[in-house]
Amino acid sequence: MIKPLIFSFEKDGKTVLGFDTCLDSRAFAQAKFAQVITEPGFIVKPVTESEYPSSPHPIAIELWKASGVVEYANTGSSPTMVVWGQNFEGERLDLIINDNGRQDDALKAINAWILAVCALGENIPLKLPEHYRLPLQPFAAIIGSNGDVFFSPPSLALRCMTAAGEAERLSGGEWYIHPDPGGTELAAFTAAAMLYRVFAGTPPFTATDESILHQDMRDGNNLPAHLAIPGLDAALASAINRILVPPKKNVPAKPCGRELLGEFHKLIRNKTVSSLVHPVSETDLRSIEKEKNTFQKITGASVKTRRFVARNTALLLGSLAAFVAALFVAHSFAQSRARLPTTAGMEPAGVIETYYKAIGDLDHQLMEACVTGNAGKDDIGMVINFFVIGKMRQAYGVNAKPAIVSAKEWLELGGVVSESAVLGVTDIKINEQLTMSKGEEAFYQVRYTFWYPAEADDPLEKTETAQYRPPKSIFRTDTVTLVRKKGNWRIAEIQRQVTDNE
Repeated sequence: MIKPLIFSFEKDGKTVLGFDTCLDSRAFAQAKFAQVITEPGFIVKPVTESEYPSSPHPIAIELWKASGVVEYANTGSSPTMVVWGQNFEGERLDLIINDNGRQDDALKAINAWILAVCALGENIPLKLPEHYRLPLQPFAAIIGSNGDVFFSPPSLALRCMTAAGEAERLSGGEWYIHPDPGGTELAAFTAAAMLYRVFAGTPPFTATDESILHQDMRDGNNLPAHLAIPGLDAALASAINRILVPPKKNVPAKPCGRELLGEFHKLIRNKTVSSLVHPVSETDLRSIEKEKNTFQKITGASVKTRRFVARNTALLLGSLAAFVAALFVAHSFAQSRARLPTTAGMEPAGVIETYYKAIGDLDHQLMEACVTGNAGKDDIGMVINFFVIGKMRQAYGVNAKPAIVSAKEWLELGGVVSESAVLGVTDIKINEQLTMSKGEEAFYQVRYTFWYPAEADDPLEKTETAQYRPPKSIFRTDTVTLVRKKGNWRIAEIQRQVTDNE
């Protein structure tokens, strides 16, 4: 048997109402629970028209405060600390609505609860702290036989719900409490969920994981009342769905606060369950069942998709960012490739002339564009080394003049004394030796003078006192083989012979 945590017991010869904290005296003191027992509860009583002839919903409100704390052995268990105060005879609202054999009693209890909530919303007889929130869980409300309603102090109700265990906490409160709204809108949601439970035999949201339960409430992930309860009064089903099922996009929401509570009161006042559930023919039942199955499939898929996106937003954004980055890199690479020099449109002799001229210009990219495979590997490596040395010399500020000057430019200046190293090819002569019949391969003999720096030291190590050394030159004869690749001529092989030295 589950130990009742809100119960009446005898103290000092009188009956009082107790809230079992399930804490022993030491734990109670350590939890500093005494600081929150000053929160009030409320007893809302209906009164006769003769007492309040001018009020359409005559009520009287009494303040309930805890009178003290006593160590008490509840139902034979070990003594625990019980907060007690003025007695109230009645039954917890959740126990009434969860009993499928007492549906008519549940309707009366819910109606009394609605009237009491509306009354407290406008007539609370004292100024409460800003953080105070009227406990709307069915667990926290006790319904008297004459329609009185007792709202437990929030901290005491929460403590009892927590101590009762997860199953009772869910069935007594969490299944009926939306995590977001407050005030009369939350009260309207709770009223709708309780009415749904009474007519359907199950709450609209039954998840036992709190995070999933709250997601279901936010998404309206429940079977609409008219499908869950075939034959339910259309106006009542519509009112329940109005707050349990969020409106579609671009559809304005109807009032779901005090107006909806008033609508519930009018629809269930002095009614029985049988009077609000009308007979349904077999044909209509089959139609409702078909609509129910379609709704569950569509809604289930939609909810799963939304939650997948919500859970994996970071991953999806990361994947999208990676995809965009990959596209950017690919685009940048393609643009870089497009900007690289090519031999498109050149004849074989033009490719050869371009290759040798690029040596003096230190344009290793152009040289690479003129060759294929390992052709010219040593030439290109030499040019890259001189290119790097020149950049380093500029970086260190050794000399404002270029580190390397082309042999052609140096000779045009008269071969004067130069602080720049001389490198390049001059007096180039290109003789075609043989072209194959298919025009896919060609051989050329190339004769030229190759100029190179005479100093053995690194140009960065030059000093103002170092003597000038003129560049050296050699005469070369290269046999150059070209092939056509993707329509462009490229140098495939260079066979070199030094024919003379100066």
